Amino acid sequence: MKKQEIDLNKIQEELEGYIEPNMNYCCQCGKCSAGCPVVEAYEYKPHQIISLIQAGQMEKIINSNTIWLCVECDICSTRCPEKISIASIMNHLRVATWQKNTKKDKNIAKFYKLFNFMVRFFGRSYEPGLIMGLNVGTGRFFNDADIAADILKKRKIKILPEFVKGRKEIGKVTKKYQ
Repeated sequence: MKKQEIDLNKIQEELEGYIEPNMNYCCQCGKCSAGCPVVEAYEYKPHQIISLIQAGQMEKIINSNTIWLCVECDICSTRCPEKISIASIMNHLRVATWQKNTKKDKNIAKFYKLFNFMVRFFGRSYEPGLIMGLNVGTGRFFNDADIAADILKKRKIKILPEFVKGRKEIGKVTKKYQ
């Protein structure tokens, strides 16, 4: 896929206009960042992302790893005293930049493509397939193999995939994000 130009002003207007109009009320309290389970892996913490958007520094955001590592657990949003949906902001940034094939870590791109494939095929995420596919795709065949037995014993994930009713409809929705 050929890299396309991104209209950063349009993305910023979407965020400020109808994705998250409360964003301008951010008081930089840092509660969102304090609750984030993966904040240590980010180049910019969630409250810093809001600050960068407010300052019009969208280029820094889309060239960082932050939007790609967000797990959308929504802890940041629930902790926000201003009710800013930070997880929605991260998702919007991820989708808007993904479709334009921006610079991103190739393993993150592999994960994103594989995840979308799994959701299209099964109607939901299939964790063992995702883990194995990512390990094969990145050449790290035995990555996390040491914890696999414990996870399976605790029945945290199912070995066999589940198929969701209406997965064809789900597949149609996810197709635009590939």
